[in-house]
Amino acid sequence: MSPAALVVAGIAAGALLAATVALALIRRPPAGAVRTNIRGLTVPAVLGGPLVAAGAGLALTPGSLTLSARIGGSVAGLCVALGAAGFLDDVHGDRGARGFRGHLRAALSGRVTTGLLKLLVGGAGGLAAGVTVADSWQVLTTALMVALSTNLFNLLDVAPGRAGKVGVALWIPLLVWGSEEWAVASAGVLGALLVCLPLDLKERAMLGDAGANPLGAVVGLGLALALPSWAATIAIVLLLALNLSSELWSFSAIIERVGPLRALDRLGRDNPPHDASAE
Repeated sequence: MSPAALVVAGIAAGALLAATVALALIRRPPAGAVRTNIRGLTVPAVLGGPLVAAGAGLALTPGSLTLSARIGGSVAGLCVALGAAGFLDDVHGDRGARGFRGHLRAALSGRVTTGLLKLLVGGAGGLAAGVTVADSWQVLTTALMVALSTNLFNLLDVAPGRAGKVGVALWIPLLVWGSEEWAVASAGVLGALLVCLPLDLKERAMLGDAGANPLGAVVGLGLALALPSWAATIAIVLLLALNLSSELWSFSAIIERVGPLRALDRLGRDNPPHDASAE
C-alpha cells in the first residue's frame, strides 16, 4: 500500500477501534475516572482510553513499522507513557496544585503531586523520542517540542472540544506538508480523535489528562519532524510563551473576549457559554 492509503486505512481502523473502546468506557467508567467539567456537569474522563488504544495499536502495525520503526515506536511509546501518567492524574490528582508554580511549591514542601509526575514523564518522553528519531542538537528541539506541546494540550483541555479542535487544526497541515512516516504512524490517533471530538463536544465524555497529554505529545512530534530548524526554534519559543502565559492569564477568559476565537471555541457545542472565570 502507498503511504497515503496507509494513512486512510489507519484513520478508519483507529476510528473503529476508538468507537468500540469509547462506548464501553462511557457505559462503565473506571473507578475515579469521573470529573466535574467547567459547567459543573459530571462527565467520565475516559477518552484517553480510545486515543491510546488506537494510537499505540496502529503505530505498531507492519505498515507503520516498515516505513519507520523509530517513528512508529516513538508514537506508540508516547501514547502509552503519557496516557498512563495522565490517567494517574485523572484518578488520583490533587486539584489544589495547578501550573508549574503549584506543582513546584508542592515539591518544595515535600509533596510529589501526580501533576509533577506527569510533567516529568512528558519531559522524559520528549527526550526519548528525540533520541530515537533525531540527531545532534535536533534531539533537544524534538524533546522540547514534545514536552511543551504535551503540557499546552493539557492546559487547553478545560472546555468541551477545545483541545480536540486544536489537534485537528494542526493535524491537517501536518498531513499535507509534514513527515510521511509520522502521518502513517499517527493515523490511528487522528482516527480516534475524530470519534472522540463529538463525544467531548456533546459532554458525553472528556479527554482528561489521559487523552490530552498523548494527543499533545504526538502533535509535538509531528511538528518537530516537519519543521526546518529556524521554524522549529520559532515554534518552541511560541509554545514556551503559551505555557508560561497560562501562569498569568486564563485562556478561557481571553477566548471569551475575542469574537472569532469565541465562535470557534463554541462551534459544535449545544450548551450555554461556560463561565470563563471558573478556569
